[in-house]
Amino acid sequence: MGRQEAKSRYFQEIARFFFSLRGAPFVLSSRDQMTLSSWERQRVPLGIVFEGINRAFERYRKQGRSRKMPALSFCDSEVRRAFGEYRERRVGRLGKVVTRDEKRKRARAEVERFLRFLPPELSSVKDICNRALGLLSGKAVAEEALEKLEEKLEDLLFQAVPERDRAAVQKLVQAEFKGRPREELEEILRLRLVKMWRGKHKIPHLSLFYY
Repeated sequence: MGRQEAKSRYFQEIARFFFSLRGAPFVLSSRDQMTLSSWERQRVPLGIVFEGINRAFERYRKQGRSRKMPALSFCDSEVRRAFGEYRERRVGRLGKVVTRDEKRKRARAEVERFLRFLPPELSSVKDICNRALGLLSGKAVAEEALEKLEEKLEDLLFQAVPERDRAAVQKLVQAEFKGRPREELEEILRLRLVKMWRGKHKIPHLSLFYY
């Protein structure tokens, strides 16, 4: 099986599984496609993706939501968590385990470094980073709370991007995804700007998944 064929099958299997839980009608958005591509690039096994999607639906139901799961991308955090656990199990079998405490210490060091050299244009994220630092300074790892702070951090980063940079990236997105609905274009723009801003200022992740 060729690379492209394997990728297509991977996408189809995940979409089919998601639809079996959610029900029709549903169309994958651009953000969903990016989420699928991210899982495929990281080589998340199908079984682990299914496990994460199942967890996301279970969590969604426990929250008492009456609407159907709105998008595949809503499963991303649970899939990433399941993949992190899977990798820890694999590493453990090879005799080298990266514990959650070690991840916590690494994340804390990165956040401390960032706060020491916080650029003035990113002062809006100082409070979020300090809150994350407080969580990372304790012995108990509050992973769900850290993931929520990660989402808030990305919202603030999106708002902090200067209008000149925003306009330039928006022009590229509109040209690359011509004809797409406005809502999808806005979501793609958000993802691009946050990624660009994180790279430019070496902004650390708050979620332990990345460590």
